[in-house]
Amino acid sequence: MKKVLLKHQHIEKFFYHICRKLKIPKLEIQNLSNSLIGSSLRGVDSHGIGLFPHYVMNIEEGSINNKPKMKFINKMPSVGLIDADNGFGHSASYLAAKHAVKIARKNGIAIVGIFNSTHHGASGAYSLEIAKNDCIGLCFTHGDAFAIPFNGVSKFHGTNPYSFSAPIDKKNKILVDFASTSIPWHKVRAAQTANKKLSKNVALDKNGKFTNNPNLAKFLSPLGGELFGHKGFGLASSIEILCGPFLALPHSYKIIPMMGPDFKTFRNLGHVIIAISIDAITSKKQYFKHMSNYINDLKKQKPKNDLKIFYPGQKEFDEEKIRRKNGIPLDKKLYKEFLELDNKFKLNLF
Repeated sequence: MKKVLLKHQHIEKFFYHICRKLKIPKLEIQNLSNSLIGSSLRGVDSHGIGLFPHYVMNIEEGSINNKPKMKFINKMPSVGLIDADNGFGHSASYLAAKHAVKIARKNGIAIVGIFNSTHHGASGAYSLEIAKNDCIGLCFTHGDAFAIPFNGVSKFHGTNPYSFSAPIDKKNKILVDFASTSIPWHKVRAAQTANKKLSKNVALDKNGKFTNNPNLAKFLSPLGGELFGHKGFGLASSIEILCGPFLALPHSYKIIPMMGPDFKTFRNLGHVIIAISIDAITSKKQYFKHMSNYINDLKKQKPKNDLKIFYPGQKEFDEEKIRRKNGIPLDKKLYKEFLELDNKFKLNLF
């Protein structure tokens, strides 16, 4: 079976009706859909619509609160916290981005920490939301352990992603969003399904030895692999401190695994979102002038062979144009899961 293409509007309708049957408030549904569908439109399938069946199960089992009462707590002029009340991390993160932009416009910079949260999908969704409001946006999160510490033989850190976004002009944005591991665990599972080998130095077996056999992979390597993994480890550690101890939360090693077997207990994740107003540092006129110079000079650089040099996020935004027109591709497994949910909730949308 080839991949099935579904229009994003159809997927949004599907999500909406299932979530309403689960008694999830409309704003929570909108935020969840914006994050998951937006990520899939940009080609970030590992953190896109494929997560929806998992979240439905989390709601039904109890590890996500379907009716959270999220609360913003103003700690200092440029510092705030959001108690996510164990609701969707996506909604908490959009709420944090909204408050961060508002505070940054007034005080120049804002940092908003989120606690009592759940998995929030792709971190880039929230730094991008900040960049849409003429601010520099950063977002960090942690999760349960997948990656070894450098020179280690067992998992300790999550994939702990770093996200940065900045406006290029009124229409275009820089978007950086990558894990502190070379690949997410999702790619190991995808390689198992497709019976394909992994790249070198991205995963390790039960003995802590590098393997390209996805069926033997037990842990992920920090970004940089065997020789330079200390860099990815350092990145993971700094993000862990921000999203764990800094928010008075457990670190990755002690977080309940996303993939179970416990789907009834709140996971209590942390995220940190930062917004910096361009006006706080320079005028928008000067900023956009120099951003234009930067992008133009980057485009003039000579690529090797027949390759092309992209600015960060450009390939994802190009993919979004294609998928908005043609639809989002679903593999056989995900399409089957959508059909099962459609039947279970008696929607008849497929």
